[in-house]
Amino acid sequence: SRMCFLSGKPLDDKEKEKNGTKRAYFEEGRDWETDMMHSCCAAPPKGCVACLLGGVFCPPCCICFLRHKALQGDMSKYQCCQGYICRNVTSKCETCEKSAPFPTLCCEALCCAGCAISATRVYIQEERQIQSDPCDNRIIRFNNCIQILACICSILAIFIAELREIAECINIIADIVYMITSGCMQAQTFVELDKYPTPADYGNVGK
Repeated sequence: SRMCFLSGKPLDDKEKEKNGTKRAYFEEGRDWETDMMHSCCAAPPKGCVACLLGGVFCPPCCICFLRHKALQGDMSKYQCCQGYICRNVTSKCETCEKSAPFPTLCCEALCCAGCAISATRVYIQEERQIQSDPCDNRIIRFNNCIQILACICSILAIFIAELREIAECINIIADIVYMITSGCMQAQTFVELDKYPTPADYGNVGK
């Protein structure tokens, strides 16, 4: 039920355990400065620029900029996907993370853009105790569902010729949804970091 893309509910205990982190921000904490749906227009013109750069024109550049900003310029804290995603795989990059964090971040942004965007957002949430917005959860889950649907249709189209045009249409829709979602997510992250560069800048705001 919580995995339904229409659900705005946070992860349950079983899902949190599967993700390997307590992720307390899903239930309690301060609110985002803006939700994903309004992030493009939240701090004009910066929010709009961040949305366009992050989703359409230059996602890797935006990914690198926001991760560096989230880490407050301290690249000694850098990990591939900040250790949130497939750490049993990304841990193989540990030597590169320490010796060449900037090139490794660039590779992450180019090869695993979706994971990199999510990792920066989750890092900020955990560090700053920000709870997820129900509408954000729906947008992210809808994007995940449409990407899975596109993948399934593309596989079926290999064996069923009649499905090839349908699969192509769904792939285009999935690409558009991904670009919008990633753009809004990066704009949301930017607006948060722009107003509160460090956790100390919040004071008692939202608590």
